Amino acid sequence: MISIVNGLRISATNLAALKSGEVVGAFSKTYLAPDKSFALYPDLQTESSDLVTVDLWAECKSCENIDITFGMSELSQLTALSIEELESIFQQRASIFLLVLRVYKLPNPIQVQNQSTGNFVPLPETVTIFEKIPILDDEQFQEVQDRSKPLDLTIDPEPPSDSFGEDDNFIIINPNPLTPTPPIPPLTNSPDINDLSWIQTISTLGDRSIETDTGKNNWQAGTDFENIVKKGLEFLGFTVDYAHKGGAGGLDLLCLEPYALFGECKAGKKVPNDTAVQLLNLGTLRRKDLFPEAVKLIIGAGKLTPQLEEAAKVHGMAIINAVTLQKLVELKSKYLGSVNLIELRKYFVSGQSNQEIDKYIDKVTNEIKLRSHIINLAKKANREFGIEYLSGVYDSSDHPKPLEEKELYEILIELSSPLAGYLGRDKSDGGKGDRFYYLRDLPI
Repeated sequence: MISIVNGLRISATNLAALKSGEVVGAFSKTYLAPDKSFALYPDLQTESSDLVTVDLWAECKSCENIDITFGMSELSQLTALSIEELESIFQQRASIFLLVLRVYKLPNPIQVQNQSTGNFVPLPETVTIFEKIPILDDEQFQEVQDRSKPLDLTIDPEPPSDSFGEDDNFIIINPNPLTPTPPIPPLTNSPDINDLSWIQTISTLGDRSIETDTGKNNWQAGTDFENIVKKGLEFLGFTVDYAHKGGAGGLDLLCLEPYALFGECKAGKKVPNDTAVQLLNLGTLRRKDLFPEAVKLIIGAGKLTPQLEEAAKVHGMAIINAVTLQKLVELKSKYLGSVNLIELRKYFVSGQSNQEIDKYIDKVTNEIKLRSHIINLAKKANREFGIEYLSGVYDSSDHPKPLEEKELYEILIELSSPLAGYLGRDKSDGGKGDRFYYLRDLPI
């Protein structure tokens, strides 16, 4: 027994081809789980009638997110829509979900109130299916479905892991499902920018010394650490000025964008007492115009003396260890848009800054968890919804923190922006009647 409570809006042209058994492909604005059942509501695009006749239902056999890179002629063969209709769809939406449907006749046609919006349309009453009456028998359905294979369209029975997966262990994600993953900023001496294994070496390189590295002197250990710190800062989004080289008598770090940052890198078990004075002297000597208002940073893995901590406070210098830098870079690698360098600047406080940076990392992580929770609520809705609906669902859920309806609405706008792409948004009535729908997961 199958219970059907709503209907998926389908183009009238597409629906006619599904009814005749010509095709098994259709479109949906939102992701549909395989084996989900629903009626097929014809999108007549007219208000000439108050009632619409619904006489078909379907089971979703597969669902795949596609964009305009798929050939229009191939999609036309799959759905019976004209090239013009398909181009119109992709002018309105950067991507859409391609379905494979097994279509059946309803035992009795039903009349549904004409509705011009919404991916799903509620039925006036629940329809219970006791016996399936397929448009195509098993052999015919397989034959029509096989026609798509020469079209070179990969249709997976499960959602793609990089956009809609259930795998909680999947962390490195594309911040925008509608465009390719943006390239990581160029890194010096990095032949493969997609290999992020170097991140795990930040803390170990910082801990190097002549005592622990056979055949490697202190100068080489320090240079290795300085290079990995520069690579980490570049990955975070800083622009490193390589005209200022470290080594004996040289300034280890100078970043110019998005703000000036002067730094000293100290590998080994101890951070020398004179590090703060060294940074003060070299920074003033190299760029006196930038140094006073710049972030002044000491990065080391070793133990700090009370004298160094006091000197750092006096001269407005922040001190972090290599582990803290590694945690920041790891956060950025997992969620590419997560580290806001302008906001991060406030957490570089005078003296020990590790706890403050940890607070920033926790803050960002909690914001990501909050958004993931909201996305999961949108996914469970399995339909378009307004702010009033989600506000009620959110309040009754096991939410990370309470939100006012205005705050929740602002987050929905953020998640549905083209640069985020976790939710879709149908605008109406100047924003007052906005409708949202699920697009992809945000794994934690």
